Amino acid sequence: MKKSDIIEAIFENNPEYYKQDVEKIVNEVFELIKLGLVNDGKVMINNFGTFEIVEQNAYLGVNPYTGERQMFEGGNRVRFISSKALKDKVNAK
Repeated sequence: MKKSDIIEAIFENNPEYYKQDVEKIVNEVFELIKLGLVNDGKVMINNFGTFEIVEQNAYLGVNPYTGERQMFEGGNRVRFISSKALKDKVNAK
């Protein structure tokens, strides 16, 4: 599912809103998640999960295109940890 699919689904289920307004809201939600990660390092969404910044050290890996071993830089990465409610919903399929 892409962001445009999310916008379309919300719009179809809520015809009283303009599509442009739905798109603005969805974009604002993603911007707030980014801002929360930058400012606090963590964003928790009940019954969905937690996004958090984790530091990854540099590591030796293999370039998939050339097969050569090379050092990959470390840095901050975003990790998502799903909530129990989300795990249960996904596993109930």
